[in-house]
Amino acid sequence: MKFQELIVLLPCHSLEDFPTHHTGEEAQSLLSSWSALWHPALLASADKAPIWKRVEDPPLELDGRLITVPSLSASRLPTGYVQRAKEEGALVIRKTASRKEILELALAELDDAPEIDPELAADFLALGYAFLQVQLLTRQTRYSSNLDEPFFNGQLLAAAKSAAAGDFIAAKEKLSVCFNLLGEERDYYFPVDAFLLDITLVAETTLGATLRDELQAVLRGNVFLGPEVLTALAEREPASLALLRDRLETGNVGLIGGGDENRWPLLSLESITRDLQSSLRLYETHLQRRPTIFGRQKFGLTPWLPSLLIRLGFQGACHFGLEEGTIPTGTRFAVRWESPDDCAIDAIARPPLDASLPETFLQLASKLGEVLDAESVAALCFAHWPGQASEWLGDLRRIATYCRALGQFDTVESFLSISAAQGQLEKFDADQYRSPYLKQAIIRRQEDPVTTNQKYWQQVATLDATQAMQVLAEVVRGKSDPNSKPLTPPAETTTAEEIAEGEQNLKNAAEQLAGALTGGSVVPAEQAAGFLILNPFAHVRRQGIELPHLQGLPAAEKPIYATGIHDGRAHVVADVPGCGFVWVPRQGKTTATKDQPLVSDNVLRNEFFEAVINPITGALSAIREYNARGNRISQQVAYRMPGRSTPKPGDVYQDPDEIATYSVMGADEIMTTIATPAMGEIVVRGRLMDLNGNRLAGFTSTYRIFRGSRILGINVQLDVAEEPKADPWNSYYCCRFAWGEDDPEIVRTVHQMGVPTNLKRFESPHYVELLGEKQRTTILTGGLPFQRRHQERMLDTLLVTRNERQRNFRLGIGVDLPHPLHDAQSILSPPIVVPCDKSPASGNSGWLFHFDARNVIVTSWEVLRQAGPKDATSANEANSAESSVPQGPIVGVRLRLLETEGRASKLKLAAFRTIRSARIVDLDGSPRNDLPIEADAARLEVEPYEWRQVELRW
Repeated sequence: MKFQELIVLLPCHSLEDFPTHHTGEEAQSLLSSWSALWHPALLASADKAPIWKRVEDPPLELDGRLITVPSLSASRLPTGYVQRAKEEGALVIRKTASRKEILELALAELDDAPEIDPELAADFLALGYAFLQVQLLTRQTRYSSNLDEPFFNGQLLAAAKSAAAGDFIAAKEKLSVCFNLLGEERDYYFPVDAFLLDITLVAETTLGATLRDELQAVLRGNVFLGPEVLTALAEREPASLALLRDRLETGNVGLIGGGDENRWPLLSLESITRDLQSSLRLYETHLQRRPTIFGRQKFGLTPWLPSLLIRLGFQGACHFGLEEGTIPTGTRFAVRWESPDDCAIDAIARPPLDASLPETFLQLASKLGEVLDAESVAALCFAHWPGQASEWLGDLRRIATYCRALGQFDTVESFLSISAAQGQLEKFDADQYRSPYLKQAIIRRQEDPVTTNQKYWQQVATLDATQAMQVLAEVVRGKSDPNSKPLTPPAETTTAEEIAEGEQNLKNAAEQLAGALTGGSVVPAEQAAGFLILNPFAHVRRQGIELPHLQGLPAAEKPIYATGIHDGRAHVVADVPGCGFVWVPRQGKTTATKDQPLVSDNVLRNEFFEAVINPITGALSAIREYNARGNRISQQVAYRMPGRSTPKPGDVYQDPDEIATYSVMGADEIMTTIATPAMGEIVVRGRLMDLNGNRLAGFTSTYRIFRGSRILGINVQLDVAEEPKADPWNSYYCCRFAWGEDDPEIVRTVHQMGVPTNLKRFESPHYVELLGEKQRTTILTGGLPFQRRHQERMLDTLLVTRNERQRNFRLGIGVDLPHPLHDAQSILSPPIVVPCDKSPASGNSGWLFHFDARNVIVTSWEVLRQAGPKDATSANEANSAESSVPQGPIVGVRLRLLETEGRASKLKLAAFRTIRSARIVDLDGSPRNDLPIEADAARLEVEPYEWRQVELRW
């Protein structure tokens, strides 16, 4: 059979209303039916360029016609048309979306079909796709085509005939002319460069031959390779690793990576930095290079990443995720992603298109037209797994070898370097990043989905305290303790053994510092001359402490704020200086104080507020101030029970918050367990019941208050009878807080920094602060990260969801706390008390380092030795379990300082040793600039949310 005409039937009136909105099989069928007609054997047979007609108005002349019918057009064909076409000598191909099947059916009917090089034939098919997209792109400008179609068709048919005759070179030359004509057509209306960024995603399941084939096929693209997958690649697929190295070396492939699997938004900046540094070492080991473009496939971006990435040598970033979770989209494709501390890095700020879907390529012209209209350097990004890209991506790659009509392929690194001057600053709020972590943990049946992060932050506090006391002890002695062991950084998932190791390290460090301060020894409490209360943090801590072996109470004079005794156990409230100590002698001066006890009639009270316990429910019914009317905040333990998940047909939609129900508390026993002038404690035991009175859980709530403290401590113990349902955000046990003030500003913590939030569901592992016009109330979450607002005046701190094994929880409520992060750290890090046989020679109280800006905390301590900063052990190495403890004279310290409240500060750094010089250094230890020294103290200006590394030298 010799074809007379090549026709595709489309469900549109013109190319202006070409149906680009279809997806899946319909999109595939449409593109296949169009482009298959551009095969050179079919073109040479018909000696005519393919045409299209409306499916409602198909051709009446049928003899020798090859007609392709996309699946979305099939139902619109006139009844009986296919049968008539067959009888009159036409070939109608329908009911298939495969271009390969269409070609097999068409070529099978062709008389003496010539043998044509498959690669050359594929170039013709790609030309057909390019012709369609350029025509659609042109119409985006509301103009008709400017293409010289007679000349174009003449070159097309000449190329097809050359291909049919076996003249490969002539066919390629004519094809090049056709592609160039399309490029000129596009440039006439869109004289802007367009780039195509092809990203191959790699997972452990895609290693091997599939990945090697992809690396060979890619024209100029990118490999998105995480450190864990890289390790698996090196172990299992050395051939693939060698090919990847080669492609990276030639520059045909760009490397994207550096991310880790940990849940970064829930971790500290120190942990994120360690993850990044560890990952970069893996890349250098296996690929002999580090990625310059950062990216991670799993959710885990945070607003503070640009600052870290720049300091670690990255040149750009992929600001998108490839799994559940919400990541904000930039106003432009390429932006300068700015962190809260005003550092910025070039980034792709829009998610990639899925290259495995045919609709991505059906809609190519409209998407490309949008970016060409809006941006001076336009780009589209595609992502796919090895071997799973649509065939239309292959067409795009072929088109790019001939012309730039639809864009040129490039690496992300190269593209960002070109577009850097055009990128505009884009700063995203923390609320714009919404994690899927809790839901994912339940789906994956992970144990302790709530308290995993709590244990992590407890370990962070333990490590910070241990590291600080080790350094302080070494600085006091002037040399390292040979018995000190390297500290292991906290992992996101912490085992019981690691927790025990951390506690032992803390004990050892406390004993080292106590020995350095007193020159004596640590002894059993009953043999001690007194007790050394240590504060390893940079701020003053007012701490309430139980001391069981005091013989008489110390006088209530600075630094002792209050004292009391109950059942032979002394209670002491002391103001411990930052990075300092307070000495409490065992032999006290008094046996009692004249102050009133802090408990009476189910009410805890001190000089700042009173907390009222409801005698029927056992809940905290109110916290009141003495100079203000009304209830500031209430608290209860509750079980949230979701309402009907699927409404009945015809029912009016109701908000899940409105139809959810909560348990009822019932107190079985309320006891005053401690009532002294220094401390008061009430313990409540009771039940949680549903609205029908059925028992859901037992609870024990312990409320504790110290004189001079603005915090009400809350300990909750649950005995769960009713297991929560599968949806963790709708079925859980919680501490429920309710406040009376209208519309306070709510602040939560991210990476230990306070940021405003308007979210209904959010993470805040340290505190949630309610800022009113005249008051501020703080919920100290004690490391429990997941919070849910209910209506306008209630907040649930989640305690137990499905698969949660922990049953004991520690929280707090703060009243007008000036710096809530300090008190949040106190919840996570209990007081450190060491019994000693000698008192400090310097007096009963003192400090070793002083930081006068309370909104700045120290996140890392490190000693500097005489060899200088380049030879000093880095912070990472000092925290590595394989590192040995270095020896030698200590000449200074290296600190990392974090501003936590979003306000600029002028900070004075002083030490018990005279500071001779100070400077800011990068994470790698390279110096940036010197700091002025005034009155033996270093002066430093800190910007909002800035994280800086400083060296102080004696």
